[in-house]
Formats: sequence, C-alpha cells, structure tokens
Amino acid sequence: MDKRALIIGLLADVALPAAVYYGGRAVGLDIEPALAAGGGVALLRVAYVAIARRRLDGLAAVVVGGFVALLVASLLTGDPRILLARESIVSGGLGLLLLGSVAVGRPVLYAIMRRLNAGKPDVLARWDRLWQNQPAFRRVFVLMSLVWGAGLLAEAIVRVPLIYLLPVDVTAALSTALQVGTVGLLIGWSMWYRRSRQRAAVRHAATPETV
Repeated sequence: MDKRALIIGLLADVALPAAVYYGGRAVGLDIEPALAAGGGVALLRVAYVAIARRRLDGLAAVVVGGFVALLVASLLTGDPRILLARESIVSGGLGLLLLGSVAVGRPVLYAIMRRLNAGKPDVLARWDRLWQNQPAFRRVFVLMSLVWGAGLLAEAIVRVPLIYLLPVDVTAALSTALQVGTVGLLIGWSMWYRRSRQRAAVRHAATPETV
C-alpha cells in the first residue's frame, strides 16, 4: 500500500457515509434510515477492504462492532442521534489504540510505516537497527503516536455533546467536517514535524565538531 492509496482510502471512509446520508435525505428518507444507509456503506467498504487484503484488522473490527451496537441501540431507543456517534467510535478507538501502543512500548505508527514500506527490505532492515540502537529514532514514533492518538481521541469526545446540542442534519455535516479537519491538522503537524527534524539534521551535520 502506498501513501496515495492510504489517503484516498481515508477520504473514502470519511466522505462516503456523509454523501449517502445526504443523498438519502434528498430523496425523502427519514433521518434514521439515511444514517443507517450511510453506516451501511461504510461497513461495505470495510468488508471489501478485508476481502481484498484477506484479513480483518483490529480497527475494522471496531468499526463493524461499534456500528452494529449503535444501530441496535438506536432501534431499541428510537433515537437516531445515537448513530451519529459512529465516527466517534472509529476516531476514539484508533486514538486509544495509538495511545495504548505507546504505553506498551510498540507505537502503532511504527508498524504502519513498516507496512507502507513492505516492498523495501533494505529500508526495513535499517529501521530495525535504528529501533534497537537509537532512542531518538524510537522517540519520533512515540511522539507522533501520542499526538495522533490525543488528537483523534479529542475529536471523538468533542463530537458527543454536539450530537445532542445541534439538529441531526447539521451535526451530520459538522461531524464529517470535524473528522476531516482533525485529520488534516494532524497531517499538517506531521509534515511540519518531519521538516523540522530534517532541518535539525542538516544543522547538526553542518556544525563542526568540537573536542
């Protein structure tokens, strides 16, 4: 999987449910069926990716299980707003996964980057050596996992009161904007952090060593 495919997949995960929801509302569906349809499309995408890769990863399982639980709760209570928490289940689950991976000493982002570079054995071998011998290398992935985990968890928490403070149609749009905005900010921070590390490395290489 390359970085472009990852970004396209992320946009599809975010945009498809919202597009289906508003499409359903435009043709006259009530709120709950439209929300269920949007969530159903997200589940179909999860199933397609799982079949294509021949495995269902942990996050996909959280998405499927979370949506099914929310759908059942919505049907039992008659409250369609419960389905709007789907994005919080995804973001919150991923945020907790990232933070938890730091706590156990194996940042998830390191595993993700290894998968993105699976076709480059020389790169992976060099990373493994750096991981074992360079604490600064490990700190990069620890910090990035902490920032991404905290950002996604904050997004999940902020959405919850909005679900009950705003009209459903407004919240459905705002929820997508919140998710896209959060991911965009985190990507922007990651790019800034990478550039700052590169500049620091150049300055360090250009500084004469003193004895």
